[in-house]
Amino acid sequence: MDNIINMNNLLFYVHFSRENQLNPHIIYQLEKLKTVFSEVFFISNSPLTSDDKRLLEDKKLFTYFLQRDHVDNDFSAWADGMREIGFENLKKYDSVTLMNDSSFGPIFNFHSLFKEMNSKEGDFWGLTNMRAQELELSENQGKVLLPDYIQTYFISFKKKLILSTAFEKFWSNVQPLTEPKEVLMNYEARLTTYFKELGFKASLVFDTRKESLKEMTAEDFSRFNLSANLEHGVPFLKVEAFAIGALNSTLPTTIEYIKQVTSYPTHLIVDYMTWFDYPDRPYMLNDKMIQVGGVKKYENDVKIGIHLHVFYKDLLKHFVNLFDQYVGSYDLYITTDTDESKSIIENALIGKVNVKSVLVVGKVGRDVLPWMKIHKQLSKYDIAGHFHTKKSQENLWIVGESWRTDIEKQLIEPAKQIFKEFQTNPQVGLVIPDVPAYYQSNFGPLLTDEEKLWNHMADLWTSTDFVSNKGLRKQDSYVMSFGTMVWYRPDALDNLLSLEIGEKIPQEPLPNNSILHAFERLLVYVAWGNNYDFRIAHSVSYNGFWGNSSPSLALRQLLRDGEDLTNLIVKDETLKVNLWKALRLRDIIALFLAKMKYIIQTKRHKD
Repeated sequence: MDNIINMNNLLFYVHFSRENQLNPHIIYQLEKLKTVFSEVFFISNSPLTSDDKRLLEDKKLFTYFLQRDHVDNDFSAWADGMREIGFENLKKYDSVTLMNDSSFGPIFNFHSLFKEMNSKEGDFWGLTNMRAQELELSENQGKVLLPDYIQTYFISFKKKLILSTAFEKFWSNVQPLTEPKEVLMNYEARLTTYFKELGFKASLVFDTRKESLKEMTAEDFSRFNLSANLEHGVPFLKVEAFAIGALNSTLPTTIEYIKQVTSYPTHLIVDYMTWFDYPDRPYMLNDKMIQVGGVKKYENDVKIGIHLHVFYKDLLKHFVNLFDQYVGSYDLYITTDTDESKSIIENALIGKVNVKSVLVVGKVGRDVLPWMKIHKQLSKYDIAGHFHTKKSQENLWIVGESWRTDIEKQLIEPAKQIFKEFQTNPQVGLVIPDVPAYYQSNFGPLLTDEEKLWNHMADLWTSTDFVSNKGLRKQDSYVMSFGTMVWYRPDALDNLLSLEIGEKIPQEPLPNNSILHAFERLLVYVAWGNNYDFRIAHSVSYNGFWGNSSPSLALRQLLRDGEDLTNLIVKDETLKVNLWKALRLRDIIALFLAKMKYIIQTKRHKD
């Protein structure tokens, strides 16, 4: 590969963070960019900590540095950088490139792309463009037509244009505007036209004017069509595109494509979007998996405290033996329902010095309320575990048995491996097991039941005092620990476990929409609200066709049945099409039919 760093290329790089953080994907980006640019002018539009600046210095990621005390716009920041260097001094560079930190990448080989684009005819170039469009102005001001323009999250100017008086004239007149529409009209959209009208030629990596807008909700390919950007070799993918398309069914495939075809570490995307957007997006989940299995010989010096709620006393020794075999050194706190149970437990565990207490908590609240009552004692440990003697009285014996076995193999047997994950990644606050095999091969929680839980979830969320201002989102389903068994940092769940909910818990048998079911669904999100991420312990013996077997085939049949049902109940053709396009309605119909089919089959089985 030719080393183009020998060319005199200058990069103005604008950074901004509402949290005043320098995130790892930016460090990665700058490390890759410095192989192309001989000099980098790093401009921060938000406060940079001394540690972050020192990190940039230690890695030699900038030549010039400017900390701006106010936030206005990228154009003003770039202009300030140019004034700092001096327009006469800019003329010595072969290229001047402007960029901000609003994208991930480079996804592809940027070194080669930069060389290719600089060898093409033209005086300036960018990655993507916006088509000519109408911009709605503020109230009573009407609309204005914006011309086609190069998007300025990345734009590069060649020698001829840098030497022109037009270059200095444009940038010396840039003012610190704060209204986004004014910046767009006066600078971003105007820049391309300004230089083109003076006879300068522009080129693009991906000219979106040649593309169809089919299935796009807006014309901005950089934010609304990630796959088209990848198809055309765009090396930087907008952060906002991952938030806008977070629930797009193609996004997990897009992430997998990046993994397979490029060397870009996708965990940088997932880690940042967890905080920028939300923690449980479907495209994130593979990167949050810990592939576990077998005994791991990790040595750790962390203090482990375990809560075990014992209702089914025949499983007591089974769990204690598992903890002894796989956890290593730990303290055990046991809760149970009656004084009689306490006596049986104490007699069964005579001589075990690591049993710190056996507490009688009554029969209300299943394993959750006992956990909340013992939480303060667990708060002194580095890592805590919550477990209970799981059985499933409402289903066949094998359901509860397989469910508990899955949790044991995913949380207890690989415990030391999980502890290592906590040690090496301080942002991980919670480890949950993967979905039990039973639910992999059957329909999980119904949308109608999930809907009923929302009020409880929202009430618990608003009652919890968070260190951040993150909000809980209502969803059709939630990433959760089925059965509420977890490993966690006590700080990650302290505010939830400290709540008083005893009076809100109904008597047994519990309905499917109880506050305990809401609590079960909140663990991942509360940890996130406390600035902790989660991981999923994954250990399965089945292959991908497992989830594509009869239940999924049945679901597809039910979807077709659902379509027939909409044909029956909706006579208006336009409304029928719109209803059928609504995924939520389709799911409700399918799962309603699935539930009815399950009830009928269960009744036949009992008969």
